[in-house]
Amino acid sequence: MSYGPPPGYPQQPQYGPPPGYPGYGPPQRYGPPQGTNSNALAYVSALLFVVCGVLALVATIIGWDGTAESPDLVVAIPGLAFSDDITGNVDFAISAGMTVACSTLTFALVLFFRLDFVRWVLGIIGALVTVYYVYAVIKLLSDGAGDFIAMVIVSLLLWAAATVVVLLPATGRAMRGYQRKLAGHPQQQYPPQQQMGYPY
Repeated sequence: MSYGPPPGYPQQPQYGPPPGYPGYGPPQRYGPPQGTNSNALAYVSALLFVVCGVLALVATIIGWDGTAESPDLVVAIPGLAFSDDITGNVDFAISAGMTVACSTLTFALVLFFRLDFVRWVLGIIGALVTVYYVYAVIKLLSDGAGDFIAMVIVSLLLWAAATVVVLLPATGRAMRGYQRKLAGHPQQQYPPQQQMGYPY
């Protein structure tokens, strides 16, 4: 036989989560989820610089002796805008074009191995060449040679795109050094906490 509480005696409060109220679970992690880093941007930037290097190399080879029948492509040689002032012919442009093309192709091929320092080297080269092509466009327009500006604009857009992509933070996260750093500092795991309720 059970006895209830005497009349007038307050009932003991009962503890537990209120109906429909979820208890506490394990803490949430912050930052990007693991396994979402993609290497695609590293390869895209490398391909863009390969295209830039090949275009510069082709333009330099075609304009090697200064008598090419394709002036649109010859004016796209890196350094041609300064060539008359420095050497009086295309010699400076040929030297600059070969240097830019070969350096870019070499570092672009190395970038396929996702080395972070190569990314910065290409970023510096790309920024310098992009600034040069901006100057070349302005010089051609001021000299009244707008009819031959098409390949210079194409080169400008390619170099600018390659430079922007290689300097993106997402491209940096695709490099091997960044991913090794993440592997050496895994996200901390916390044991799940016990559920806690509130009195009602």
